[in-house]
Amino acid sequence: MRTRLVSAIASALLFAPLLTAAAAISDNFESYTLGTFPSPTWSDVAAVENLGQTLPSATVVATTDAFGNPTQAVAIRDELGSSRGIYAPTALGRFYSLAADLRVDRYATDSQFTTSDWAMQLTFAHNTGFTYDGTPQAGIYAAALTKGWRLFLIGEGGQTADIDLNVAADVGIWYRVSLDADALTGTFHTQIFDVALGTQLLDDTQTLAGWSPAEAQWDSIAFFGGDLSGTTPNQSVVDNIGIASSGSIPEPSTALLTAIAGLGLLARRRYRLNSDV
Repeated sequence: MRTRLVSAIASALLFAPLLTAAAAISDNFESYTLGTFPSPTWSDVAAVENLGQTLPSATVVATTDAFGNPTQAVAIRDELGSSRGIYAPTALGRFYSLAADLRVDRYATDSQFTTSDWAMQLTFAHNTGFTYDGTPQAGIYAAALTKGWRLFLIGEGGQTADIDLNVAADVGIWYRVSLDADALTGTFHTQIFDVALGTQLLDDTQTLAGWSPAEAQWDSIAFFGGDLSGTTPNQSVVDNIGIASSGSIPEPSTALLTAIAGLGLLARRRYRLNSDV
């Protein structure tokens, strides 16, 4: 994606934790053929388990960036399904950094819960061979119900979270979303920018109460959308991805950490946050 200087500066700030990464991926999807799946770097989240969805569940498309310039990005398939998108392996470690440009093009209709239909989520995940909507993970997602960004967690040991970040995820807007995680302390640092305006909308750091390092065994990263109650599929695109994980990245300096108490138990992911809650 071709952006103005202000966007480049914002991106440089977001990627500061990546400079000493031991394992990293960077992709702007310009090298792939339009209409194809972006392999071999990426694999299909819909192929992890037989979901009965059309494959591939995402393809490289021609679109425009935040400033109207032509660019290539990955779009999830315009089809209802519980997991549609891409994933790649990443190294296990203590510190993780993930950032990308995300745009919601359409939200699912008739969503019942915040976690039941999501246009796009950028995620650290444990690839257990189980569908990505329910595997242990930590990420930021755009909820179809609220049309806003939320922090989501399914821990290995059962800890869960679904936290409203109080930032809109409007249709047609390119957002630069980043998530840095410390798997030892359960600290999550989220930044969200409006790319076109060059405006930072969020700089939030939270440490989850009761965290155990055993909650995090993130060996993959994923970008995916899903629909579990909506009657119209979500549509979204992702571009300019940067990922890193390392056991030795210095912890980024941040503002005072906000302790989150009383998160409440959520059952697995998504649609199971229903009438039983």
